[in-house]
Amino acid sequence: MYLGLDPGRDKVGFAFVNEEGVLLCSGIFQAESFEAFLSALIGENWDYIGSYKLEGSISALFGQKLEVVLLGGGTTFKDFEQVLQRNGIRYEIVDESFTTLRARKAYFQIHPPKGLRRCIPSSLLIPKRDVDDLAAWELVKKWLQNKDIHGGVSYGF
Repeated sequence: MYLGLDPGRDKVGFAFVNEEGVLLCSGIFQAESFEAFLSALIGENWDYIGSYKLEGSISALFGQKLEVVLLGGGTTFKDFEQVLQRNGIRYEIVDESFTTLRARKAYFQIHPPKGLRRCIPSSLLIPKRDVDDLAAWELVKKWLQNKDIHGGVSYGF
């Protein structure tokens, strides 16, 4: 299993994804809670992590082994990188280009518009919630694709 993190100034999107790129569980937490989130992850405190869940199932994480954390390399990643290093967590930096646009598209695939909204192109619709968690999912899928293309080697920045 992989954990994608889309860090921002105020909030962090997270997505647990299996090796096929399938979303297991995702959510969003406040950036100031990053160390608490990592402590819960290390201690497998799934109840804490589940309190932020927006998609998927926390039970899908039970018994899974975390392979690597994939950290979005946007403007605020350095602070999060230092915390990961301090906690001895294996991670890689992934280019965030276009992940938010792909996350919006993923949102409407998961939650198709209803009624008259079905007639509006999804590119013109606004999701009913933040999609940072789905951007984190897109980071993992991007990394997995690069891993497959480059024979097990991923290329971030």
